[in-house]
Amino acid sequence: MKTLLRIALIASLTSPLAWSAGTVKVYMPGEAKPKTLTNAEHLLDLVGQPRLANSWWPGAVISERQATVAAEQQQRALLARLTGLAEQEDGDDAAAINSVRQQLQGLKVTGRQKVNLDPDKVRVAENGNPTLQGEYSLWLPTQPTTVTVMGLISSPGDKPFTSGRDVASYLDEQSLLSGADNSYAWVLYPDGRTQKAPVAYWNKRHVEPMPGSVIFVGFADHFWTKAYDGLNADILHTLMQRIPD
Repeated sequence: MKTLLRIALIASLTSPLAWSAGTVKVYMPGEAKPKTLTNAEHLLDLVGQPRLANSWWPGAVISERQATVAAEQQQRALLARLTGLAEQEDGDDAAAINSVRQQLQGLKVTGRQKVNLDPDKVRVAENGNPTLQGEYSLWLPTQPTTVTVMGLISSPGDKPFTSGRDVASYLDEQSLLSGADNSYAWVLYPDGRTQKAPVAYWNKRHVEPMPGSVIFVGFADHFWTKAYDGLNADILHTLMQRIPD
């Protein structure tokens, strides 16, 4: 009998339902401490919770613990790289690099997972309801009323969102710092999408950010040496890992 019980216990511990269930800390608007959901076997077990029905899903972010460790390491490496580049420059160039570094240093990042969190999409999309394995965090922000402008610009920070306003107009009130790309900016939407927006007089196209988006002005490719290769991509990656307000 004891042998049979031991076999049954081992089987239960190794079954897919046992090893795949995840634990999720849910950060909800206006609450200081997260709620903890245990035994979430699939994504729908999380986003389908009735108490989350009124959440603003376009800005929701789910992260996994090990991925968060990696994201934090990547942010530290990026900050160290910017420090080294600034030390190699002087004057306006060094000041521009240090400005970007300070903006990125203030971010809190997490190991964001590339998955659509809208419950309706989770229910019907092919492969839209993956299993949850391990430890996760879910952030559910309130719908914002601002757009964040960052990068090599004179006045980074949150700006009021105006319906119909395009990326170029948000940058009209900015002065570009030394070495900035004056032809393109990047839009990072709250749902994780990115878009390169033409903003110069010769190529301007009407691209509208949505509330909660980040507009990022990066380094101009032609201005900098090969030491800057891939820098914009690394910055965009870190910005996509930010924890929503």
